Amino acid sequence: MKHRPLLFTALALTAAALTGSAATATAAPSPSAETTKDQGDPTPADKAGLRIVKTDPEGQPAPGAAFQLLDSAGKTLAEGKTGADGTLAFSDLTPGVVRLKETASGSPLLGTVPDQDVVVAPGEPKVLAITDPYKSAGLTLKVTDRATGKGLAGAIVNIAPKDAKDDKGAFTLTTGPDGTAKAPLPVGKKSGSAYTATETKAPEGYRLETTPVEITAKPGAEITAALTNTATSKPTEEPTGKPSAKPTGDPTAQPTPTTSSSTGTGEPTPTASSSNSPNTGTATSTAPDATPEGSLAHTGADSTNGWLLAIGGLLLAAGGGAVYAARRRKNRDAEAEAGTGQHRRTDDN
Repeated sequence: MKHRPLLFTALALTAAALTGSAATATAAPSPSAETTKDQGDPTPADKAGLRIVKTDPEGQPAPGAAFQLLDSAGKTLAEGKTGADGTLAFSDLTPGVVRLKETASGSPLLGTVPDQDVVVAPGEPKVLAITDPYKSAGLTLKVTDRATGKGLAGAIVNIAPKDAKDDKGAFTLTTGPDGTAKAPLPVGKKSGSAYTATETKAPEGYRLETTPVEITAKPGAEITAALTNTATSKPTEEPTGKPSAKPTGDPTAQPTPTTSSSTGTGEPTPTASSSNSPNTGTATSTAPDATPEGSLAHTGADSTNGWLLAIGGLLLAAGGGAVYAARRRKNRDAEAEAGTGQHRRTDDN
């Protein structure tokens, strides 16, 4: 009987423990409608993000650039603009491939980049660096006549970055009928990029201009490279007519022989001496000191002309002989008369 109080105490403690367990189970909260909704959406671990960092070609932040994210069907998923630090963040994106499109650069000096596909995955946002190029400068090449200012067509000019070690970035322009040509010039610096324009072929009828022209291309600016050419010298008088295809003279004609020894015909010329001495009354002939340089074409008329020359020579020789005979007779008559006068003087004595 001494142990009855202990037994009743144990029974009381057991009953109290059973009563407490039944209260806790009853108080457990039932699932709510909001909890059911959350379980139907992707958890935050299934979300993707994209962070864009945009700069200019010199590494400076480029604020105000507008971007869009498109799905495969071209539907806009998200859009926004870069802030003062040049960044733009997209969150809560469905993992996969999205199309990134830059709709505005945010600066009059900068261009935009082409569209590109970007893969986004769950976890930390993907960081994408984008550098917008400077806008190209608009180059106008102009080649003119130095004296008149008229545009010259057909000039070929080489455009190259100044101080370039190779031909990278170089190209050629050919002027049109108005003497001009146009092309865009890439620009790598905000302050501008230097180029040289060198003529490699002059327009027809003009001298080549070998001095290069330096130009500075600034982002989005219009510039002009001007070259001038000097015309080559032309003859002061134009030919009045074409030369005749045939000679105007008769190639078969022969020069007319003369009796003078100075004509250089090569024929002996008989002469008579005016001396009273019978020993000096002989005919002589002279020949030219030099052979004539020119010659005429040989034709069938040579034989006839030769006969005529021979007959003429004979007639001249005969005339010279007659003169010589007449002088001899005159001399003999004079001698006879002189002898007769001497004989008469002797008789008188």
